[in-house]
Amino acid sequence: MRNVLVLVLIAACSGGHKMPDASVDMFYTECGAPGDVGNELGIGKFCLDLADCGSTPDAHLCSSLGDLNTHFCTKMCTMGSTDQCGTATQCVCDSSNRCGCTPTVCLQ
Repeated sequence: MRNVLVLVLIAACSGGHKMPDASVDMFYTECGAPGDVGNELGIGKFCLDLADCGSTPDAHLCSSLGDLNTHFCTKMCTMGSTDQCGTATQCVCDSSNRCGCTPTVCLQ
C-alpha cells in the first residue's frame, strides 16, 4: 500500500505541473530572522527593506541598507552612548564612523 501511495504522488507531481521556485524566497542573513520582534524601540525587528521598519517606535532604518547580509530594524547612534539603543543592543560603528544600534545577539 505504501509503495502505491508513493507512486501515485510521484505521478501526480510529474505531470506537467511546475513546482514553485523556492529560491526566490530564500536569503542569507548574518543577523535578523523572520519572527524577530525587536526591543522596546523596535531595534532588532526583522526587516527585508525600509518599509518593514515604518511601524517601529524609533528604529525606522533597515540594516540591509548598509549591509545586505543583515535584516533588522535599527537607528543611528553616537558611539559611547549607553542609552540610545534600548534593551539588549549596543551602538556599533564601522570603519567610516557610521554608527547604528545593533542587537547584542548579532555581536556574539
